[in-house]
Amino acid sequence: MTDLAARLGVSPSTVSRALRNDSRISVALREKVKAAAEESGYLPNPMVSALMATRRKGGAGEVDTVALVTDYHGAQGWQEKDVCCWEYEGVLQRATELGFRLEIFALQDYGNDTARLEKTLFARGIRGVLLGFSRGGERRGMLSPKHFAIAGLSAYFRDVVVDRANFHGMFNVRLALEHMVAKGYRRTGLIAPEFNNRISGYQWSGSFLDFQRQLDPGRRCTPFLHGDGDFAREFAAWLKAEKPDSLLVYKTAVRQLLSKAGLRIPQDLGVAYLFRTADEMDAAAGIDGNLRAVGAAAFDLVVERLTTNRRGVPQDPKEVLIKGRWQDGPTLPAKT
Repeated sequence: MTDLAARLGVSPSTVSRALRNDSRISVALREKVKAAAEESGYLPNPMVSALMATRRKGGAGEVDTVALVTDYHGAQGWQEKDVCCWEYEGVLQRATELGFRLEIFALQDYGNDTARLEKTLFARGIRGVLLGFSRGGERRGMLSPKHFAIAGLSAYFRDVVVDRANFHGMFNVRLALEHMVAKGYRRTGLIAPEFNNRISGYQWSGSFLDFQRQLDPGRRCTPFLHGDGDFAREFAAWLKAEKPDSLLVYKTAVRQLLSKAGLRIPQDLGVAYLFRTADEMDAAAGIDGNLRAVGAAAFDLVVERLTTNRRGVPQDPKEVLIKGRWQDGPTLPAKT
């Protein structure tokens, strides 16, 4: 639908309305849209079309709108985080493709009171909810799934039991390690915050340790999972004890830590990243987390629950895992 709308110079919602003979669209434009759709072989999603027709007939409020609920505290908003922006782009693109309108509802605008937010959503007839970006902070109550077709994005709002879409941490770590071994590195260490490893469901440390189990004992390296604060001394001791020739890193200022130890990247140690920031995309090796696909998959879960008229806590919660892709970079040259 997005491509068809762009070709005609109209919005996706206009295309959607024209294809269902909405009287708000002129007859001439309706015919033009239908002709272009037939020519391009476009077929609307039958599940979504059925949902919309049923809900509109029942006068059920803003059926075209899905709420993206956020709970992101602190001075830095989620819009300033590469990871969040990539996921949001995937959510927004999929919503547009399927003819939905995405609206952001920040809990801070409701005094961090989930009951107030629920009343607003319910009064407006919004039944589709995607739990998006969140971090630690005060929150009164918890959004109840019982009135909504609700799903979760990544590990945000992880205290709510819902269907989720997430990155495939187990696969991504193994993929990176396989490429590092193929480039000639024999002793790779995993560096990550303990908090992030925990909210990944321990996928990173679990995958890393399983890969290590298959190596000769002399090539095994204990992961360095650190807390907040200054851990430079502990890191230096770990380097001295483990003697890695390469590092697989997430969200750790490893360049500064290695510089303090008198070590250079890549001359002394090769480095790859589990998630590369926008600045690192062309400057470092590592995993492209395919986070736009994660966002799209999360939105699909909301639509799935809407089309099957399912509300409340899922009896058998599921998690859709999206695989990342490896990208070479100058921080990890092949060893000669």
